[in-house]
Parts: sequence; structure tokens; C-alpha cells
Amino acid sequence: MQKPDVVYGLPWPSTKPERAIFDELKYGSVYAVGPVGGRPLRIGASTNLKKRVECLQPGSWKELTVHHVIWATNDVFANRIAADAVEILDKSNRRLTGDWFDITPEFAAQAIRLACERSNFPVLTHGEMLAKVRDIRQTRLDKGIVVRRK
Repeated sequence: MQKPDVVYGLPWPSTKPERAIFDELKYGSVYAVGPVGGRPLRIGASTNLKKRVECLQPGSWKELTVHHVIWATNDVFANRIAADAVEILDKSNRRLTGDWFDITPEFAAQAIRLACERSNFPVLTHGEMLAKVRDIRQTRLDKGIVVRRK
């Protein structure tokens, strides 16, 4: 088994077939991203987390990393969970501007977890998402199914 790539602090599918399966699943992410040391953190949702962090990076004075992420089965669920997490954080009066908050990574993770519990939508941790992708690939290998990119 090949060692996964690390992208913005997260292990990522490293093989082309795993990346194709991940793209096929169309998960939506709910993330807390910010400078390596933490604070401020941006809370949001995206169907392409790597691209989203790449877009945010030029506006940051430090390298950005993903401090916390969960994966919802689609972008609608992810957007709803992110909106609920932001609503929870607004009650703490820690919003700086837009979706940026003066909070610790631990507090962001708690807000996202609470929003997930309230929503009752199916979600996966990052590790569970990677394991699911690997399991799907192994199942396809066992059955002899090949996925080709268009």
C-alpha cells in the first residue's frame, strides 16, 4: 500500500484510482482552516477542499492548514452543517469578518461536532472517508472492476 499524500495537514488519497473514487463519491466537507498555529479560523463547506484552501492561501500571511474536517454525503448536508456551526459560533460573539472567527481549533471542532449532532445527517471523519475510499477500491479490485476517468 502506498503512503498517502499530506495536503494542508491532512493525509490524502495518493493513487490515481483512489482519487477517482473520492471524486466519484462527491462528498461535501465542513472545515475549520487557518494558519498553522491556529487563530483566526475560517469555518465553511466545500465540495473541493483542496481547491478551497488553495484559494484562501493567497490572502493569508501564514501557511494555512486544515485543523478539522468532517465529510457529509453531499454538499447540501455539508452546507447545512457549516451554517449551523457558524450559528453556534455567532452566539459566542467571536466573528471577525465573513466566515473568519477568533477561536481555537478545539473550539471550532466542538462547534462542528455539535452542528453534526443537531443535524443528524450521516457524516464521516477524515480517517473514515479515507478508509471508505480504500475499501471501495479493494472491493473493485476483488471484483475486477476498473474505473476510468473521462
